[in-house]
Amino acid sequence: MDTEKTILRTRLLAERKGMDDRRAKRESAAICEFLERESGFQKARSILFYMPHRGEVDVRKGMEKAWQQKKQVVLPRSVPRTRTLELYSITSFSDLIEGTYGILEPDPTKGQHVDAQEIDLVVVPGIGFDREGYRLGYGGGYYDRFFADPDVDMVRVGVAYSFQLVSTVYPESHDQPVHAVITPEGVIHF
Repeated sequence: MDTEKTILRTRLLAERKGMDDRRAKRESAAICEFLERESGFQKARSILFYMPHRGEVDVRKGMEKAWQQKKQVVLPRSVPRTRTLELYSITSFSDLIEGTYGILEPDPTKGQHVDAQEIDLVVVPGIGFDREGYRLGYGGGYYDRFFADPDVDMVRVGVAYSFQLVSTVYPESHDQPVHAVITPEGVIHF
């Protein structure tokens, strides 16, 4: 199974890297529009986003919409030693610094620490998602560990370019599915 997962990860990353900028922007914009119409987004007071990195779906328009609607925008900060995520609210993109893995993360001196229990909705990045809601990530297990916490009860929505929705991502027993995946074509609920 590890081999299949590695092959799939390599293929999807290569396809994402090969996407032209116009297509990526168009698909990201469509995904954000569907996200903003989702009842989970509309009802949420606090939303955990991510900063796009290496061609991931760009969800910054969704973050801007959340700020306009006076929602709390939260971003994760990776803690490699424990392979966990710390959460901080931000009020602007200027609250970010380059963090682990070269990803823009909240500056803990500017952002306010947020407990996971405060999050209503999480927008989940991924290399791929399958039709049962399982996610293929980079293999660090950060999101799986985060979602496995019994105190964490939030709506989990994956975002994916059209080619990132696949028949299987070869899930393992520790993998935690999302509740929905948003593609440029629409929303799939599980």
